[in-house]
Amino acid sequence: MSKRTRTPCIGICSTTYGDEVCRGCKRFSYEIINWNSFSPEEKEAIWKRLEKLKTQIMSSRVKISDSNLMNQGIKKYRLRVKDDLNDFSKAFEIIKQVSESFDDLTDFGIELFNRQKSLKDLKDDIEIELYTLSKAHYSKYFLEPLKINKII
Repeated sequence: MSKRTRTPCIGICSTTYGDEVCRGCKRFSYEIINWNSFSPEEKEAIWKRLEKLKTQIMSSRVKISDSNLMNQGIKKYRLRVKDDLNDFSKAFEIIKQVSESFDDLTDFGIELFNRQKSLKDLKDDIEIELYTLSKAHYSKYFLEPLKINKII
């Protein structure tokens, strides 16, 4: 098991405004509130859920043609991308950070499946999809069981 001690927080928390799923980090409000009291296994489960959703989104949009080139590009451009993320999650973070200053991702060994979209449009699309999937996950695995338990 990896030893991630950091938080997924990116400093843009919408749960303070009543969202059940944060528009920044995509964690559920109770996960944000209780993060510091979670065990390492609980924290890792949240990280894995977020990475799984990012992988699902990114695998339909990009091809990682060279992982080493991607890691070299992260270092070269001094991007804030953690080493313990999988390649698709790294690609997600790269797009978020360079979408307004780069035209393509060849310096990172990443190929886009749809070259007609700008990186800015792609960034917006993946953020919206991640938020939508996170909300759906919250509804299915948190809200629905609560409703069922209230009926029983």
